[in-house]
Amino acid sequence: MAFTDFNRNLTFKTLGTKKVFPLLQLQIYDMDYKERITEEAAHLFMKFGIRAVTMDSIAQHLGMSKRTIYENFSDKDELLYHVIETMAARQKEVFRHIMASADNVIEALFNMMTTASAHIKNQNPTYMMDLKRYHYGVYQRICQKGDIRNYEMSIAMLKRGVEEGIFRNDINIEIVNIGIHAAIDITRDNEELSIEEFTNFQILDNLLLNYLIGISTSRGQNLIQEYKEQKKQELNV
Repeated sequence: MAFTDFNRNLTFKTLGTKKVFPLLQLQIYDMDYKERITEEAAHLFMKFGIRAVTMDSIAQHLGMSKRTIYENFSDKDELLYHVIETMAARQKEVFRHIMASADNVIEALFNMMTTASAHIKNQNPTYMMDLKRYHYGVYQRICQKGDIRNYEMSIAMLKRGVEEGIFRNDINIEIVNIGIHAAIDITRDNEELSIEEFTNFQILDNLLLNYLIGISTSRGQNLIQEYKEQKKQELNV
């Protein structure tokens, strides 16, 4: 049974146990034209960057006419947005499974961070730069509060953390949630935080984890430190 190359499996290690989430698999024989175009574009954007991939090259890789692509997507911006929307929906499904299987919200958070880091590692370094520089309208749309930003998931995590006694019960969840997404934006979009100079873990540790420590109870702070040390051992840092 043939599958596309794009995100066959989302794999991550947690506490010495390897878990594989094959939720991003799509069977190519069961796809319509729009799905096939989306899958191939996603694969090419991830591998080569957005700017380097043209509608012609997508058509060539798919063995279909460019006209067929334009019958499904009016332009490259519409296709790109649909690709990002599709990837975000799949990531949400994976994160829901991570949340459901984690013993506590900190374990879920570290597993999500590991999963997201693996995805970024497989992404062409020019991807975000191309998105912001050449498709700024699409970039603005995905930065808005909504489904792609997944505010609902992060709100659920904060509420669960308070219920578990991991996050303080005096925090304003809405305000804290905005702060978390701002910290994530910095780790993802700031060109000064080059992954050539800093590792993804160093960036997340100094920005996101320190932020979370500030809203945590003593139990939460101890859990963050515990999982952080385990992550350091995995990465040999």
